[in-house]
Amino acid sequence: MSATSYAWWVGGAQAIVVGRRVAALLALCACWGLCIGGPSAHAQATGPRSLSAQSRSYLQIAEAGVARAERLWRDSRLGWYDSVLADRERYPLATIWDVTPLFETLDAIDLAAPTAAHRAAVVAFASGAERYWDASLKPYAGFAPYPGDRGQVTAWFDDNGWWGLAFLDAYRATHIATYLSEAQRAFAFIARAGWNDAGGGLWWDTAHPYIAGEPLAAGSLLGAELLQLTDGSFYREQVLKFLGWAESSFLSELHLYKRTDSDPTPTPYIEGALVQAHQVLCEVGIAEACARAAELADASAQRFSDRLNMGPQFDTIYLHWMLLYGARTGDARWRALAEEIAARVQSHARDARGLYLKAWDGTPITEHQARPNMLQTDAATLELFAWLAVES
Repeated sequence: MSATSYAWWVGGAQAIVVGRRVAALLALCACWGLCIGGPSAHAQATGPRSLSAQSRSYLQIAEAGVARAERLWRDSRLGWYDSVLADRERYPLATIWDVTPLFETLDAIDLAAPTAAHRAAVVAFASGAERYWDASLKPYAGFAPYPGDRGQVTAWFDDNGWWGLAFLDAYRATHIATYLSEAQRAFAFIARAGWNDAGGGLWWDTAHPYIAGEPLAAGSLLGAELLQLTDGSFYREQVLKFLGWAESSFLSELHLYKRTDSDPTPTPYIEGALVQAHQVLCEVGIAEACARAAELADASAQRFSDRLNMGPQFDTIYLHWMLLYGARTGDARWRALAEEIAARVQSHARDARGLYLKAWDGTPITEHQARPNMLQTDAATLELFAWLAVES
């Protein structure tokens, strides 16, 4: 789709009115075992979804995995999750990028099988997730990478996008308005602080080292979903600005998007989020976006399906959004791909302790841009199983 065809849809700007934070959250679980159960908790599901035997199996893997993550990565001294098992560093806690997969796993579990226990787990996590908000971040308030960071720290715009999307999934699971507000705050930060006024595109972080595809992807999808939920003209204008620029200035082979302004390599997790961003725009009535979503999905299948091995922390993002795209459009190839990978994971990705700490092909995770024993690695794989339980 051309930038001109996108620009036709741009409406007038209006300020985001961010809802006030809810005064009090629900009481946190005294013990994770009360929040995340095994088969017994699933048997008590009261939600409207009826899961197949295969989806129940995926759900049980995810449930068992998050209970294990609570036991192994939870730092009882600091009241949050460590980035690495038995981390003894000065700042051991998980960054946004480290812990987003666990947030999304909890969201997906509750979406797949709504129970009071699953909902309480989402609420407990979301309460901790709010610790990343930095009202003193410059030039605008946003989510900082480390819990409790304040002031002049470097913040990543894609972190705010992925975190905002996780809060939106928590909102869908629980219907707690605070989480919608948190997603709105994340998008406001991206739109206000991330856009390059000089030449277009979204910066990688607040230091402005280069224009990057990750914030384009996460920000566009977050804004599109907020548009679908709120019908706010601000979201429409910003997302169409992002994508209009990208269509004219950021395309690579097969009409996929670049990774950065100096690296044209298409990257799965960027493309997957952008497929779904276009699909959401299609669903809100922007007809041109329907064909662009389908074109991107076909190009992604051609480019990535036989070589999806960037690392669980990246590839689960791709599969999450392609599963949702497939469910909404009836495109069955994405579920088939995710199920094939899930079977491979079960055979190759577990270590001797049963933790998903290897890459999906069984190679060391250090070959895939991660350190050994990271929460992120295990949780990203659990997230894949959880979304397979949902997107059925």
